[in-house]
Amino acid sequence: MRILVITNFFPPEYVGGAEVSAFYTAYGLKNRGHDVQVLVAFARADHEGREEYAFKGLPVRKLTFDHRAGVEATRILDPVVYRHVRREIEEIKPDLVHIHNVSGASLAPFLACRLLGLPVVVTLHDYWMICPNNMLLRSDTSLCDPATSPAWCRDCYRRYDFWGNVPLRRQIIQGLVGDVRFFISPSQRLADLHAQAGYDPARFRVLKYGIDMSLFQAPTSPTVRQVIQENAAYNTMLFAGHIVRIKGLEVLAKALPAMQRHIKDFRLLVAGAGEQGLVDGLAEQAPGAVRYLGKLPFYELRPVYAVSKLTTVPSIWYDNSPIVLYESLLMGTPALGARIGGIPELVHEEETGYLFTPGDADELAAKAIAHFDRPARERRAMRQRCAEYAQKNLTLERHVDDVLEVYREALG
Repeated sequence: MRILVITNFFPPEYVGGAEVSAFYTAYGLKNRGHDVQVLVAFARADHEGREEYAFKGLPVRKLTFDHRAGVEATRILDPVVYRHVRREIEEIKPDLVHIHNVSGASLAPFLACRLLGLPVVVTLHDYWMICPNNMLLRSDTSLCDPATSPAWCRDCYRRYDFWGNVPLRRQIIQGLVGDVRFFISPSQRLADLHAQAGYDPARFRVLKYGIDMSLFQAPTSPTVRQVIQENAAYNTMLFAGHIVRIKGLEVLAKALPAMQRHIKDFRLLVAGAGEQGLVDGLAEQAPGAVRYLGKLPFYELRPVYAVSKLTTVPSIWYDNSPIVLYESLLMGTPALGARIGGIPELVHEEETGYLFTPGDADELAAKAIAHFDRPARERRAMRQRCAEYAQKNLTLERHVDDVLEVYREALG
């Protein structure tokens, strides 16, 4: 089967877990003998261009559009992006198109596929189809209810240029994605929130992502290797991901003083890129205990998980299904996550980790302290449970089996 994957970003240049998961799916399908092509389309760049490259054996075509030249991704359907994307699709001639995050390219890929009569499957990674800021989060960081949020959307329309000038945005998007055969949701929570916003639950298939740890390699940075080696003997907690407010870094910062006081030889490793002020805030709350690794390629994180005794995901938004949890559990590292979004579908209390109330720094600290207070044999047993759960549920082999079943339904 010839499969075309369309996305805003793709490794080696990527923003977060959405692009990493798109890569894994494409890579797994290629290894099953399918002809997989990748099309990257992004209309919010500061330059225009087209290039071709390969990543891990996957052929990639990359289109960028200069928003300063009048190509505005704020348009719900950009005609320039549409023409270029359609031309690429016509050249590739796929049997099926698998779309990931494309909000940065307008809905042009959907229209092109519709007019070309191609079957489409979409993997959802956030809430772009039902929310103008993609996160169901208000400006005061309170959560939106998708069933009632249209009354609140006006606030985001005023604050965001991205889609913000489009009236009746949700209804228009529902119309343009009307021909999508199935939506793949990595969490039940994300599927439920879309159903509350008016989407037909029968069109959703809940499939967890899949990870292939054999792709991982040692970090290339000597500094990072040294930090990992130095912290192997400590009670180390890891935060890995995009360093932004919605990931709960301020909550983690408030929890750090208590953890530093009560956990012997405590260290926090931070891997990711984003707001330096949030990293500085962590360091201020736990002097001498925070080690910032910067942004590491996802395939260099394996030894970071290996030396970490606990991974934390303190998100304050409806985090869908964080890739960091998959990577952590496959390495046998328990997780301490906020009870929000799809996180509880991966973090099972006392089995693969611990959950705390979103935004509650005291509970976060208490759960971390309790974990490090447990006897070593209990923590080893939890690591074993994490690895067993992940090997059963989170591998790329299982994920590709599930995706191919959705494809068969879509083509049937």
